Amino acid sequence: MQTTLRVVSGANVATVPAGQPFVVGRARTADFVMPDSRVSRRHLLIEPVGAGWAVRDISSNGTWLDGERVQRVDVNGEIRFRLGTPTGPEVVVRPEAPASREPLPRFDDPHFEMPTMLRESTNYEPGPQLPRQRPQALDDSGAHDLEREHERQTAYRLHPGTMSIGRSRGNDIVVGDLLASRRHAELYVGHGGDGPGEVEIADLDSANGTFVNGKRIVREKLPQGAVIAVGHHVFQLVGDELVEYIDSGDVSFEADGLNVWAGQKQLMHDMTFRLPGRALLAVVGPSGAGKSTLLNALTGFRPADKGTVRYAGRDMYSEYDELRRRIGYVPQEDLLHTTLTVRRALEFGAELRFPPDTTKAERGARVDEVIAELGLTQHAGTQVAKLSGGQRKRTSVALELLTKPTLLYLDEPTSGLDPGMDKNVMESLRKLADDGRTVVVVTHSVAQLDLCDYVLVLAPGGYVAYFGPPRDALSFFAKKDYPDVFLMLEATAGAESAARFRQSRYYVPASVTAPSARPAPEELPSIRQQSVFSQLITLSRRTLAVVASDRSYLRLIVVFPFLLGLIPRAIPGSFTLPGDGSPNADAATILLVMVLCACFMGMANSVREIVKERAIYRRERAIGLSRTAYIGSKILVLTLITTLQAIPFTLIALVGRAPDEGVALGNSLAECLIAVIVVSLSSAMLGLVISALVDNADKTMPLLVLLTMAQLVFSGGILPVHGKPGLEEVSVIAPARWGFAGLSSVGDLNRISLAGVLRPDGKLINSKVVVDPFFDHTSSAYFTDIGAGVGIGVICVIVTAFLIRRMDPKTVKKRKPEQAAS
Repeated sequence: MQTTLRVVSGANVATVPAGQPFVVGRARTADFVMPDSRVSRRHLLIEPVGAGWAVRDISSNGTWLDGERVQRVDVNGEIRFRLGTPTGPEVVVRPEAPASREPLPRFDDPHFEMPTMLRESTNYEPGPQLPRQRPQALDDSGAHDLEREHERQTAYRLHPGTMSIGRSRGNDIVVGDLLASRRHAELYVGHGGDGPGEVEIADLDSANGTFVNGKRIVREKLPQGAVIAVGHHVFQLVGDELVEYIDSGDVSFEADGLNVWAGQKQLMHDMTFRLPGRALLAVVGPSGAGKSTLLNALTGFRPADKGTVRYAGRDMYSEYDELRRRIGYVPQEDLLHTTLTVRRALEFGAELRFPPDTTKAERGARVDEVIAELGLTQHAGTQVAKLSGGQRKRTSVALELLTKPTLLYLDEPTSGLDPGMDKNVMESLRKLADDGRTVVVVTHSVAQLDLCDYVLVLAPGGYVAYFGPPRDALSFFAKKDYPDVFLMLEATAGAESAARFRQSRYYVPASVTAPSARPAPEELPSIRQQSVFSQLITLSRRTLAVVASDRSYLRLIVVFPFLLGLIPRAIPGSFTLPGDGSPNADAATILLVMVLCACFMGMANSVREIVKERAIYRRERAIGLSRTAYIGSKILVLTLITTLQAIPFTLIALVGRAPDEGVALGNSLAECLIAVIVVSLSSAMLGLVISALVDNADKTMPLLVLLTMAQLVFSGGILPVHGKPGLEEVSVIAPARWGFAGLSSVGDLNRISLAGVLRPDGKLINSKVVVDPFFDHTSSAYFTDIGAGVGIGVICVIVTAFLIRRMDPKTVKKRKPEQAAS
């Protein structure tokens, strides 16, 4: 007769039915439920073996017995297991005679501490039942074993014909997720003998794509057990049903044997750790320990050259195209336009992140949700610049939470904050993890580590010096505080620190051997939610909103052209001398000052436009921002602002003293205005080149002054450039060269210069006059000058686009297999 088993955790007891398997885990579908973040959804399997029992570990987090990790234990007496970590929650398995069964404790018992739910309790509400066996079509790795990692929502009976999937209520299968399009995909179900036959799925040109077993598809046949992903919702074909699961974030996450090289230098060595769902991990260590390198490897921005990152048992690198939508990343710099209000910043973020068919009301509702979740409701109408450091960081997090990521990474979120704000931010992260996310935070602050579930201490060189509960870290290092730990790690070789940890009871060996190297992955397709045109409009509106919300800057760009227009006005005279109508030799000076002011005005408008948004661009590029739309929005807004500035500037400088005759359009003032607009815009595009070239806004001012002075030399207004070897060739790429030539063509500067050699009184003015063909008072010369100026602007845009490519997240660069293996 088989022995009766009892399972005990704290005050909660359950009896294992004779001859039946029994599951202990965190999921509501387990037979004995332990809602602790360190416990896997299905953690222990107690199964009959002959006349006895065996306990088998089926978790991703591990099971410990007397400080040692175990995989299978035969029950011969009372056994006390620790789940998740060597100091995790205890569960006791012990044999008892069937007659000795005691009544189960009540949940209202005052001694009850942990809300463990037992199937035999009258208070237990059974969750939906999942199939016990995986379909045979699934691979042996269990990568798509949804039962272990996701909660089942419902099942849809398939019927022959066409079934639609999408966000709209008119679909056969409604997906309540803003990442799903209104009509996202269609199922084509054939006729079988007694029911549905062959099943195919087709993507309906959705914004975020449809995935089958981790691969983006256009149209695909579905074998039994195939897993379909639409946004955060996952479906599995089981028999004649499509079973829906939702990724609530309560899934395991693990790094297995990660190694990273930079050339011949190894930056990370065999990084291995595992996290249960809803866990908060702090990554700490001295400078040079590889914290940023680890973060890049975990996010997939710079994948490890060797090793594996798994999300819910799935290889994140090989299925990155699908899983990257579940990743939120908050860098150290705030990804916010500080002149916008909190709500306005989030609204623009929602427009860029959600499919184009989402309504303003849908986006607004989601914005309200994240504002409330992060405790920012009372600050929703406040400018970001006026928020405290902690509130601003929470707003950056809110921006990432719009798409409901289940993996959230933060790089130094408490940097520069006072201790109170430090605690506030870490408490917010604790709440985010409890609400259904895995949160990884890289930090130098160690004051609030007790709020975390785990701490990962890195040693210089990218070695794991400790991974486990924060409360055990200091005792492991035998130090009284973390500064002493960091000093010890800096004084010790990284390999030595790693070896010490591997020999301790806290070390968890890899359950799956990581591959020695991976081939370079396929180029990832775009995840752009909107068309380029839609993004262009959104980005242009956002840029204009940023300008309009900064009142001091707005006043400056309004007053700027009026003040600059007075400078050439201060030069007396016009293009002809009063009285006799002879040419004015000071006309060239007037035109030169105008061109110099126009160049400075254009470059000043644009020289900080890209560099100030460097961090924002990188993050938005990773979630689908079009480079063309981004550059196009800058061109549109700069064209609008610079043109509006050029009009009053030109009118103030030339009204009442413009050349008498036009050269091409019949109106000399209009022709001069066009020339000023062209040279201003070309200089603005040159300013974009500077802004994309530098990595710090402080570096733009010296370059602005340098290029303005260079344009003065290459304009041809101070010294002739025509016919001067070297100088003439270089001047071709200067916007001032063509702006000055265009104005000179309208003003007939060649005639003025020749006439100015001798005045009527016989006085010598200049005996070294050079006639420049681009100054000729002809329509062909004028249009050549204008066309060349436009061409210089186009070239600057192309160069800007090339430079911006360097800022893109580097998600696909890998070492060759033979390099990684060496």
